[in-house]
Formats: sequence, C-alpha cells, structure tokens
Amino acid sequence: MRSQGTARVAVLFVDFPNAASVQTTEELFSANVPWAEAYLEAMSFGHLDLQFEPLHKWLRMSEMHGAYGFSGDSQSGADFTFDSHRAYIQEAIALADPDFDFQGIDSVLIIADPKADSMHSPAFAPDDPYWGVTIDSQLITSAVTRGADWYRLGQGGWVVAHEMGHTLGLLDLYEFGTPFPLPHRFVGNFGIMGLLIPKVGGLAHGPEDPLRGSEMFAWHRWQLDWVQSTQVACVTTFPGSVRLSPVATKTGIKAAMVPLDGTNAIVVENRQRVGYDLNIATEGVLIYTVDTTMLTGTGAIVVQGSFSGDWPDSSVLLQPGETLAVKGYEVSVISALGEDYLLEINVS
Repeated sequence: MRSQGTARVAVLFVDFPNAASVQTTEELFSANVPWAEAYLEAMSFGHLDLQFEPLHKWLRMSEMHGAYGFSGDSQSGADFTFDSHRAYIQEAIALADPDFDFQGIDSVLIIADPKADSMHSPAFAPDDPYWGVTIDSQLITSAVTRGADWYRLGQGGWVVAHEMGHTLGLLDLYEFGTPFPLPHRFVGNFGIMGLLIPKVGGLAHGPEDPLRGSEMFAWHRWQLDWVQSTQVACVTTFPGSVRLSPVATKTGIKAAMVPLDGTNAIVVENRQRVGYDLNIATEGVLIYTVDTTMLTGTGAIVVQGSFSGDWPDSSVLLQPGETLAVKGYEVSVISALGEDYLLEINVS
C-alpha cells in the first residue's frame, strides 16, 4: 500500500454458514477502523490520508470458517498458507464485486464475524504483483484479514494498524517460534510492530498499556518517507553532537543514526509524553540497533539498554547524565532542553 497521499481501503464484512453474524457491520467497523486510521495518519505527520470505504452488508462465504486454512496461525505454519489466504481474499472480493467498485482501491480490509473462532488476522502483501488478486481488471496486492483472535483481547484498532504496517512494508519485530516471554525481547514495549499478546495479568499489551511507547520508531517513519532525510542526523565524525526533538512531534531532528556498515546502524530517538507516548512511565532517550538483512520475526530492530523484566520497557530510556555503550560507540545524554535532548556520540 502506498505510504504517501490518499490511500483508499475497501472494508468488507464476511460471515459463514456456521457463524452467521448477529452484530451490525457498523458496530464492527467502529471497533476496528477509527483507532487504526487516526494512529497511522498521526504517525505519518500528514503524509498519508487513509480513506476507509465500507460496504455495509454481510457477505456469506461459501464454506464453514474452518475450511479456509486459518486454524493454525501465520507464525506456526499449521494449516495457514499463502495460497489459502489468497483464496479467502479472492472469494470475499468476488462476493462484494456486484455492490462495490474496486477501481482505484489501494488495499482491502476483510473483517470476519467474531464468532468464526478459527480465523486469524494476518496481512497479505506479496512481493511480486503476479501473486495479487484481480477483480474487474484491478490488481489488489495489499489486504488485511481481521479474524476472531484479537476480539478476545479487545485489540481491534491496534491489530488493524499493526497489520496495515505490513502492507506498508514493515516487518514483525517480535521473535517467531519462541515461548513467552522471549517473543518480546527485541523491542518489548516500543512501537507498533511488536507482539500484542497478553503479557501481565491476562491483559492485552496494546495501546492502553500505560507503560507502552506506542509511537512508531523514527526508523520506520524514515523508511516510509514520513520523516525526511533532513530530519535525520547521520553521525560519522566523532565526537558528534545532536539535538533531538521528540519522535512524536513533526519538526526538528527525529533521529541520530550511526552507520556500522552497509546494512547495520545504531539509531537514537527521543521519547517524551507526547502523542501516543503520552502514558509512558519514563521519558528519555531510546537507543536501538537496526539490521536490514534480518527477515520478519528475527530481530530487524533490537532495543538496547538494561531492564529489570523480561523485555525492554521505559527503564531502558537514558536520562541526562547517563551514557550507554553500543557496538563500539558511546551515546551520552548531555542535557534536557525543554522537550529536546542534547546528545554526544563518541567512539568507545
């Protein structure tokens, strides 16, 4: 899906012979879309205008919900395949076609009835357009299928935003195939692309988690051209001094980056109680490493610093007077200047 300008998203609602809906499509739209729309538009600093266009009718799928290959999740690989996912999307779009004009549509969100408990919530974003779905000469290469899994956790809009992040090209930042709490060890409480499963006391780890830094990483915003290259300080001479403004605000320097080689970098950003970071427990400087050779679910971003629990949280944020050594460099927070921080980066 495009990351700039207006992106039109068709919203379809499907139920099944063994899970006929008793809710209205309007109810499910409200539970899933407004938060995701507001979040992604805010993260883009106005570069992305999402237009969700719902078809407010139930589309009855031809098979029982368990027949669509979703009984395993997209990480375990059980039953779930690219082909089964694509076929599900193709059928839903074909059912909608008599009542919906797909010309000019950039992406599709398919919301399944919550009682269809075998359905999960993966994104569809094939690298090669050949594997997309075609309807009325319109090629669809971006979709999100919203299943029943996250209704149980009350994470509607958050999950839609996460999965739409995939359609924008972002990777999963949690570790695949490991038992709790290991999936959270790369980024823990930060960003949109970490794992959203329950973490404490059966409560879902999402936007209402008071310890969560929900603002999108500066690295991701730079990838999507929501942060301009002029807002990134590339530090290659040492010592280097950088003044960082909060990652949640539109103006100023959003990140300091130290290239380690052609595919690895250290990234430093400023987390304040602003925007979607409003409730983080501690303000400070966040440091992470980026490895562009890593695949989804293998640690493309790893938050640096010490923390007392099982995953990175706001305790990793550096305060004025503190220094962290990372990959042969030292990042020091010299002082706070209002909401900004003055940093010095030097060779260890």
